[in-house]
Amino acid sequence: MSASEDDRLLIKRYLDGDPAALRTLDAWLGVVLGEDFRSLREEWDDLRQEIRTRLVRNFHLGAFNGHSTLRTYVHRISRNVAIDFSRRTYRRREVRVDLGDSHSPAGRSDMGRMLAKDLLDKILARLSEDDRSLLRLVFELHYSYQEVARELGIPEGTVKSRMSRCKDHILKLRRELAPGE
Repeated sequence: MSASEDDRLLIKRYLDGDPAALRTLDAWLGVVLGEDFRSLREEWDDLRQEIRTRLVRNFHLGAFNGHSTLRTYVHRISRNVAIDFSRRTYRRREVRVDLGDSHSPAGRSDMGRMLAKDLLDKILARLSEDDRSLLRLVFELHYSYQEVARELGIPEGTVKSRMSRCKDHILKLRRELAPGE
């Protein structure tokens, strides 16, 4: 199946900078932001620009193949970019979190970090090599699920299901190793 003539024309007009085409695609991506990513409202300008950049790149590469409508394609790209953006934002915030109590002496904060690291080391030691590799790609190297799929040579859906099972396993191990927390 190939893109409809209307979709191809809209893409051409978008790439040519036609204001009406820009408004149309912006309205489509705005629906995704408004419905699913209201919590990122302060970041919408940056997010919109990132989505537009991805769309332009994909359109130039001919990535839109017409297996869906252009509107559905724009929604999917918008959602994926916003999810990746949200993950990056979350990880940046996560790095700044102090594991200890900010009102306690510095020693207690250091102790909290040490205990948390010890628990993490124990959990990681009990995971399979495949799970540790998956976690490294997602959380250390900040790969998107699509990039992980490409790296491992497996479908993106498989990455998502493996990640879900891995998270469940980690939570189970945490309950076993630190039952009171």
